[in-house]
Amino acid sequence: MFKFIHAADVHLDSPLRGLSRYESAPVESLRNACRKAFENLVDVAIEEKVAFVLLAGDLYDGDWKDYSTGIFLSRQVGRLGKNGIPVFSVAGNHDAANRMTRALDCPANMKMLSYRKVETIRQDRCAVAIHGRSFANQHVDQNIVAEFGPAEKGMFNIGLLHTSLNGREGHARYAPCSLDDLRSKGYQYWALGHVHRQEFVSEDPYIVFPGCIQGRHIRETGAKGCVLVTVADGYVSEIEKCPLDVLRWVNCIVDLTDATDMTVVLERTRLSISRESASADGRPMAMRIRFEGATPISNELAAYPERFEQRIKALGAEIAGDDLWIERVEMATTGKLDLRAVLRDGSAFGKLLEGILATPARPDEISGLEDVIATVRQKLPSEALGKDSPLDLDEARTLERLVDEAKQMLAGRLLTVGGAK
Repeated sequence: MFKFIHAADVHLDSPLRGLSRYESAPVESLRNACRKAFENLVDVAIEEKVAFVLLAGDLYDGDWKDYSTGIFLSRQVGRLGKNGIPVFSVAGNHDAANRMTRALDCPANMKMLSYRKVETIRQDRCAVAIHGRSFANQHVDQNIVAEFGPAEKGMFNIGLLHTSLNGREGHARYAPCSLDDLRSKGYQYWALGHVHRQEFVSEDPYIVFPGCIQGRHIRETGAKGCVLVTVADGYVSEIEKCPLDVLRWVNCIVDLTDATDMTVVLERTRLSISRESASADGRPMAMRIRFEGATPISNELAAYPERFEQRIKALGAEIAGDDLWIERVEMATTGKLDLRAVLRDGSAFGKLLEGILATPARPDEISGLEDVIATVRQKLPSEALGKDSPLDLDEARTLERLVDEAKQMLAGRLLTVGGAK
């Protein structure tokens, strides 16, 4: 019997684009999170006395800012070497984009498999054959599984591959292949990388995406880590999920259905934050809070979003202190007010409200919106409009959300003023 660790998508020192624009963002904690998660991986490997560690691509995140990234890796892999644990890795699309890796040798106990052809590494002491191939460049769009040889008899065969399989939402299409392609090789385990969400694709044979080891933004929520695989008598006998993340990204939904005043809103928010905190395994959280449900105070809540957001952030600080950073507050409630009387009265107020509510939901149907977006692009810094930003103006869903939020805010302010009169 022996054990091994399968991890992928470490993205050491991944740049955290745009965080500086967030007030009170724990920039240093987030910047060092990937390193600390990798240290946790090494700790688990040593504690479990694994036979080897597999890294299925994207160890790095493109070019390093300086050589400290490579030196950190050498130090951690060296800890494994002192405990007799080798590391086998393939380069993924981000690694292939890294020019600086060629200037720093791999640690003695680490083997990066060839990008020229499929390479097989044998570990005779546990009768294992590891077959894999690195990416030669950033964009590998051919099926390289066809180049893998058949399983070796009398060995536990592992395929080490960075791939999107037949496609995964949110991930670029790299080294595409089918499950039948993988199964045809007769391997007992396929150690995959590239998809950041943990997924057990198949159990016969085991085909596994371990996910990334540390979430880096709000699209990477929940526990992140690696898998610890136990092999007995030539078969996988157990797979254990091992959380490694040091900071957890959380989408927190607060249901405000029938909430009648701010006291109810704050109490439900408190309960929701406390619930998420209890499920974070003692880790600090980066949280996006989204308010949903039909409530008669929907327009009141949407009228002054900045003021409301500050109240929610103050509540979060009260509940969790430095262990909670609220990345964003989203208002997605719907109102229960009867607006028909206002819209029928023929007043200037009613006509203005009617015009706001008549704004098309589809951004491409709004006249002049392209000019407005062009003006916004000129006034805001490029990092505020990046892919990982809530203001990604190239994303249709972002524009739809902004249009909906603007309608709610304007209608809320009008109705608040109207109600006061």
